Amino acid sequence: MRKCLLPLLLAALTMTFPVLSADEEAAVPDGVICPPGGPCILPSAGGAAAAEAEPLPANLPDTEPEIRQVDLEKEPWLVESVNLPANHPTLKRDKVVFADKLLWTALSDTVEKVQVEKWLTPLPPESEMAGKYILIEVWATWCPPCRRSLNYLNWLAEHYKDDLVVVAICEMEEEKVRSMPGNHKIDDVRYSLAIDTGRRFANALNVTGIPHVVLIEPMLGGVIWEGMPTMPGHELDGKTLEKFFAAGKKLRSAGKFPAEPLIKFEVSEPTDEQRATRRHHESDIEDKAGEPSQD
Repeated sequence: MRKCLLPLLLAALTMTFPVLSADEEAAVPDGVICPPGGPCILPSAGGAAAAEAEPLPANLPDTEPEIRQVDLEKEPWLVESVNLPANHPTLKRDKVVFADKLLWTALSDTVEKVQVEKWLTPLPPESEMAGKYILIEVWATWCPPCRRSLNYLNWLAEHYKDDLVVVAICEMEEEKVRSMPGNHKIDDVRYSLAIDTGRRFANALNVTGIPHVVLIEPMLGGVIWEGMPTMPGHELDGKTLEKFFAAGKKLRSAGKFPAEPLIKFEVSEPTDEQRATRRHHESDIEDKAGEPSQD
C-alpha cells in the first residue's frame, strides 16, 4: 500500500485580504481548513489543526510594498495572487503537495482506470485523446480556490486544445455543481467535467488538499506535474506547459506516441462506503484568496 509522504503544512495568515463578494462566500465542511495561500485541507490527513500551525507574520516588512499587477486574461494561473503584496510571505513558501507524491511515476501504477460517476460535459473520444497530455483536477463546489481555478481550466482547454485534454472531477452532486456560487457556470465549461460522489480518484491518490492536479504525458502515462495549479509562487503556468508540449511535438513527429491514450476513464456508480469518505457536511466560512482548500 502506498504510504502518504506529505505532512500537513498549514499556515494561518492573519493579515487582511481583499473582501470578496457575497457570491464568493463558501460553505465548507466542518473540520476543513481553508487559509489564504494554499489548499483547503482535511484535518484527518495528519491531525494538524489550524491552532497548531505556525502563523505567518501579521505585519509585512517595509520593503517591496507594491501590489503585484496581475492580468488574469493573460495569466489566469495567477488568480490566487491578485492583490498580494510583492513581499507577501505566501509568495515565499516552499511548494507543498497535499497528496501522495506521484511525480515521474506512471499513473497506472496507482489507478488502473479513472472512475467517474457521470460526465456533465463530454470526454473526447479516445481517437482524439491519443498523443495528448491529460490534466486531471479534483475539486469540490464548497472549496473557494477550486471554484476560482475553473476559469483557468477553461483557458487551458481553449489555448492548448491541440496538445491537452482537461478533465475536472468534482466530488459533489450534479445539482451542487449547477448551482454553485460564483460566475463559472456549467454552460461556460470548455473542458470535460465529471462528478464522482465516491471521490474515488482523489482517494486513490490520497489527496488531502484541493484543488489538486496531476498532468500526465502521453508516451508512458507518467505524471510530470502535480499539486495545486494556482498555488502562489508555484503555479502551473503557460511557460511550463509550453516546454512540455514542445517536447511532445518532437516525440509525436517521430511517431513515438501510442495510438491510443494510456489513461482510461470508466463510468460507474460509487458505493455508499465510498460516498461516505466525502466531507459533505457544510458550514459557512469566509472565502479568502490565496489558499487551496485542505480536504
